Formats: sequence, structure tokens, C-alpha cells
Amino acid sequence: MSTKEIRLDLEATLTQAVYGHGHAHYGYWPDGVPQVLSLQSLGQAQQAYFDLLVSRIPKGTRTILDVGSGTGANALGLTEKGYALECLCPSEHLNALARGKLRGDVLVHDLKFEDYDTERTFDLCMFAESFHYIDLAQALAKLARHADRHVLIFDYFRKDAAEAEGGTRGTHAEFRRMVEDQGVFEVLGDEDLTQAILPTFVVLDHMRTNLFGPFAQRARAALGKAYPIRAKLAEWLLGRKLDKIGRPGGRAESFPERLEYRLILMRRI
Repeated sequence: MSTKEIRLDLEATLTQAVYGHGHAHYGYWPDGVPQVLSLQSLGQAQQAYFDLLVSRIPKGTRTILDVGSGTGANALGLTEKGYALECLCPSEHLNALARGKLRGDVLVHDLKFEDYDTERTFDLCMFAESFHYIDLAQALAKLARHADRHVLIFDYFRKDAAEAEGGTRGTHAEFRRMVEDQGVFEVLGDEDLTQAILPTFVVLDHMRTNLFGPFAQRARAALGKAYPIRAKLAEWLLGRKLDKIGRPGGRAESFPERLEYRLILMRRI
């Protein structure tokens, strides 16, 4: 299992434990940073993210392709609202979590969107924090094949095209230009929600510096007293990573400098 999958699994487990849904995406905070910084507030914000996403699904939508379905929390919520789904995710581990939630009611493919090879089309193709993993040209070409009516994207884009290599595949400006050049879809809505996403990082930094970090230090001290040889080995293997647990990540400041978080709805012309 990769480090990223371990992180996603941990985040999903925590939100499942404190709020019952297991979402692995960022939270949506329309009222800014909450008074109480807690995992419960993060869980509520993740639910608000999902609710906002659902509110932008056009009327008449019946079938949805959930691209980058991850742990299946969004897919479960959508099936409970009566939508018929298929899910795509390249991670077999995350898909196992999703299949456990969906209990056979939804077909989950162990595939990237780029490798999805079928003639099936959907009323809506949806991306919730997954679009930035896909090359823009490939994404739009695949959407032209599979999106019968609409495309819904809730994700972030790079601000600077020079930084795109090796990370997020394109900027928001490039995306809009390529959509216009392709001529298959028109943009119905394009909302910049960056500021409403940023409190996610404030809450996570608070948890790191005030809860997880101090706990890790206490555990290291206790292990050192009880099992000094094992503690030295653990420090050699994990010491630097454990040191990072208590440090603020600084994402609340760096994120808006490099990225912008958008909620975009497109309609097939």
C-alpha cells in the first residue's frame, strides 16, 4: 500500500468514526473557520462539501459516472438519493473500501478514467477532487465519449502553468480555453470556492500541533523509557516523520498562492 493510500485510508477511517460517512475530500466552510477546531467540525464540512456538490446536479439526471470514487462515500450518498452510478478508481485498496460500503449495488471499476473503454454514456460525469490527476486533453476527449448531458467538477487547478509538470495537469485558464476550442461542452457555472475550502487546513494544522504532535512526543518518551533499544530503532526508522507530525503544514497560506478550487458545471452543446 502506498503512503497516499495509507493517508486516505486513515482520513476516511477518522471521518467514518467521528461523523459516520468516511469522506476523503476536503471540507466546505461557507462561514469560514469554525469556533471549535475538531475532527467533528471537519466531518461536518466534508458533508457540506457533498451537499453542495449534490445541489449542482442538474434536474433530470439519472445516471452518473463517479470518476475517482475513492472510498465510495460520495457514491453511497448518491445512490441513497436515487441516482444510478458506476465508479472508477485505480486503487484496488480504496475500491475494496468502496465495495464494502456499496454492497454490490454499484459497479466499481479498478481503472483510471483514461483506461475506461466502453461505449456506455451517462447523464453526468462527476469529479470530486479527482479531475486534477488527469491530463486535460485526455479528460475532455473521454468526456466527449461518456458524458451525454453534463459534467460536474469540484476540484482545484494550478494558477501557474509553469508548475504543472509532475503535478496537477493544467491551469483553470487552460481548461477553459481547451473546453472552448473543443466545442463539445459549454460552461454553465464556474465558482471560485478557494476561500471556503481553506479552513480545512486550519483545522488540520490545529490537530497536528495541539493533539497529534504532543501525543506522538508523549508516546515516544514512554517507549524510550520502557523499551530503549526498540525506541532507538523506531527513531532511526521513523524519527523524522514523527517530528513532522507536530509541525503546522502551512497549507492555508500556500494553497491559495498556487491553486484555486473551483466548482464547475458544463452542459453538452
